[in-house]
Amino acid sequence: MSAIKLVTSKLSPFGHRVEMCLIEKKISYEKVDVDLSDKPDWFIQDSPLGKAPIIYGNGRPLFESIAICEYLEETFHDNPLHSKDSYTRGWHRGWMEFSNGLISTIFGIAFALDQKALDEKLEEARKKIANLEKYLTSEPFFGGQQFSLIDVCFATAFTPAMVIRANYGVEIFDEGSRTDKYIQNLIERESFDKVIPDDYDKVLEDFLQRKNSHLLKLGDKS
Repeated sequence: MSAIKLVTSKLSPFGHRVEMCLIEKKISYEKVDVDLSDKPDWFIQDSPLGKAPIIYGNGRPLFESIAICEYLEETFHDNPLHSKDSYTRGWHRGWMEFSNGLISTIFGIAFALDQKALDEKLEEARKKIANLEKYLTSEPFFGGQQFSLIDVCFATAFTPAMVIRANYGVEIFDEGSRTDKYIQNLIERESFDKVIPDDYDKVLEDFLQRKNSHLLKLGDKS
């Protein structure tokens, strides 16, 4: 039996983040997907904020993706995803928190019920991305040649944005920009390919329908 059990949902970028971390660190795990629109009682008990993911190690739960990733990094020492330099670790942790805010803004685009709300969230997202681009000065990853936990966070944060651009014609970041090139480097990781479900586009579309998203009125939804 695997030492780690991951409970998540197909749409959760936070769950994708943890699973990508598990794969990069070559940690054996089993995965269970839950429907966050109909959460079981045990899920609410073990995740007080009601969010995915949860992991169980030795039967004990942990919630909140950054806390989980830090636990995995500190417990499983092979294939480290954090720099040995304390300042760099702190710098990356700050940007990990930034990635959480970016996810919130991108899902705010999905929640928009009309064009005005959509435009406001797009402006907010573009400002955040413009700020990020100031620091994307090295390639191929955030800190240069070394792939690290902050790259995991950004890879999964931008997943819904890429699908929104492809399927609904909404440009959250420009093609050919530093951000675009950075994300292209990240999605080439084998770990990324493994964590994004084959039916992600359909899962996102179903979510947009439940939220009556204005995005459904835009672009090519085929």
